[in-house]
Amino acid sequence: MDRIKSLKNLKKLEGKNTECYKCGAKGIPVYEDPNIEDMYFCEKCWEERLKTEEIEDWGFEEEIPYE
Repeated sequence: MDRIKSLKNLKKLEGKNTECYKCGAKGIPVYEDPNIEDMYFCEKCWEERLKTEEIEDWGFEEEIPYE
């Protein structure tokens, strides 16, 4: 699975029928996960995911230090 660095290269959907799979927000731009077909997430959820993946790369897998 390739690591996603930016939303710029992801397929973006816009319109009133869009929905984020994680938070359920509707009618906002969403971006497709290239590793999971037809799975779309909003920008806020993508940012959270990218931060979590980066922190896991540092070796924090059990407890994520947000402070």
